[in-house]
Amino acid sequence: MLVGPKPTMSSIDQVEDAGSAPLLGGRACCTHAEEVEEMLRVPYEDEGALARARRVLSCRRMLRHNEVAGSLGDLGTFLPDVVSLTNVGAHPHPESFVFFAGVWSVFAGCAYDLPMPVQPMHTVTAVSLTEGLSYAQLVAAGIWLGGIFALLGATGLIGLVQRLIPLPVVRSLQLGLGLKLVGTGIGLARRASTWADTATNLDGYVLGSLAVCIALLGYGGRRVPTSILLFGLGCVGVLWARPPLAFGLHNPFAPVPTFEAADWWTALYKAALPQLPVTLLNAVVATARLARDLYPSKPVSVRKISLSIALMDGSSCWFGHFPSCHGCGGLAGQHLFGARTGSSMAFIGVAKALLALALGPSLLPAFEAFPSTVLGVLLAVSGIELAACCRDLSEKADFAVMLVGAGIVIKVGTGIGFVGACLTAAAFKLTGAEGLKLPQDQGQRARGSSSSSAGDDEVVVPCH
Repeated sequence: MLVGPKPTMSSIDQVEDAGSAPLLGGRACCTHAEEVEEMLRVPYEDEGALARARRVLSCRRMLRHNEVAGSLGDLGTFLPDVVSLTNVGAHPHPESFVFFAGVWSVFAGCAYDLPMPVQPMHTVTAVSLTEGLSYAQLVAAGIWLGGIFALLGATGLIGLVQRLIPLPVVRSLQLGLGLKLVGTGIGLARRASTWADTATNLDGYVLGSLAVCIALLGYGGRRVPTSILLFGLGCVGVLWARPPLAFGLHNPFAPVPTFEAADWWTALYKAALPQLPVTLLNAVVATARLARDLYPSKPVSVRKISLSIALMDGSSCWFGHFPSCHGCGGLAGQHLFGARTGSSMAFIGVAKALLALALGPSLLPAFEAFPSTVLGVLLAVSGIELAACCRDLSEKADFAVMLVGAGIVIKVGTGIGFVGACLTAAAFKLTGAEGLKLPQDQGQRARGSSSSSAGDDEVVVPCH
């Protein structure tokens, strides 16, 4: 959950207030006068795609200090995922992972002209780390999700499907996978057998203790995400290890894996179907609502978000792109850090793509040199953030569904946990158990409770 300045509903007031909103721990990220004039002058819905892309990709616009600062707001989600997935071997092509993350960030910036993030899908990430998906199954999950979102977006069925899945089912997956990630992180952190391995990457009790202190003292801070601080600490170990880096112009496309029939089925029930309700709720519906609140002059529809997710995953997962989506938590984080336009996404996207092109496969030994103790703490923090989304439930029946599903996820697996949570919710619905409501009802209740606990100067944003 991210907390930031309460957005205004008037587009003119919002733009004028952008230069004085307290960001980055009280420092004002001032918006240039020409940007305010530009945003008020150009009707977003009447602007052509090429004209918008030229504005978004303008070097002067991308290098504004607030856009550069805002572009870093979502690295706290991206960095732990790419490092952990590469380090444990779940995704053996980090250059493709980083390259396509950059390309699609540029695309999102040009398509929306908003700080619309491109994030690895958290459920797929968690399943890959805790249940051992093969690389072929990971690619198949992305293709499944691309096809499903293309169908839902093209037919307009996305709203209907989202309304049919109760919120406690979604939260059960997040709670179970979050706790499994915490356990995986603890397991990695326990690999240390010395105080500091000076022969390799300084991994050991000293680095692990520093990571724990950073996580405990910095958790929930608004100035810099804890995960970025932990990533910086891990980079100290990587620099000490001095992995071989091959600078040049590298091919960022990973070879298409060989699939077996079982890979498609495993990817569908273990990763794609459990990810579907999470993405529908947090990455499509909530993101569209938050974008409308923060940027009322730039409307974003759930259909457009669904189709952009379909385009990303359906076209490039074949070649090493990790299944990704947009997210309301990332959008709120980048807004909080100062981003106001799609140029922030273009800036970070170009940086990621150039890094992948310059280092290529040598990114793999660099990520493998990341200290396991620091990586374990990073994964534990990511798991806590994923599980913390579940605190918006208040009714006993909702908790029962969530706990049943989470328990099955932990002990059996994600696919079976999803089915179990759905069956439990259906049984409670038939018996008339009080409190089990559909997502739109839950959202209204969560917003009502949030508004009573938050001050008038704050807006509570659901996490992704």
